[in-house]
Amino acid sequence: MKGFEQSIEINWTAAWQDSRFRWQLILAIAVFAIFPWKADDYFQWIQLREGIVMQDVILAHIPAKNVSIPIFAIIYLSVVYLIVRIIRQPKHFLWFAWAFNIETIIRFASIYGVALNPPEGLVDLHDPIAELFIYGENLAITKDLFFSGHTATMVFVCYFLPRPIERKIAVMLTTVLGCLLLIQHVHYSLDILAAPIATWIAIRISKRLLN
Repeated sequence: MKGFEQSIEINWTAAWQDSRFRWQLILAIAVFAIFPWKADDYFQWIQLREGIVMQDVILAHIPAKNVSIPIFAIIYLSVVYLIVRIIRQPKHFLWFAWAFNIETIIRFASIYGVALNPPEGLVDLHDPIAELFIYGENLAITKDLFFSGHTATMVFVCYFLPRPIERKIAVMLTTVLGCLLLIQHVHYSLDILAAPIATWIAIRISKRLLN
């Protein structure tokens, strides 16, 4: 543990000496801070907007059940593990931070452009972290659909973990998560399938920007 802390201190101290890295990190944090500040109003507006109900042949054959606990267990434990694994690599962490910011911007835009009502049989999924920092405590948010932010988060885990065995396990967990989201009917299957594509685009854009 002491060696872990020392490597973090040494690597981040060295990275901080680079003014380019320093300003990229500060800007990434500033952009990230905008989301919880503005997202509540945005998602409350999305929730009041009327959209369409998609005909989803996959969901039609899946009985809806509440599987919130395994959904959030997979997501939050995976994210914490990812941060622990990459925190010793400042430039890798910076890349992840910018990729996450860009993916969030893309997702906000796609939700705006694709007005959807929740799938039939939806079982409310209450995310304690998102409700605290993003959605607020007004209306329950069920229309932030296209594309799946839960799936996108796990795609980041798959991509940024350093070891192949870790990435393989993350891919399996992402597949399980996608199935659980369908079981709870909180997303259409298209929302889940589109998430890896949008996330990959965000990763490539962020890499180009940082380079």
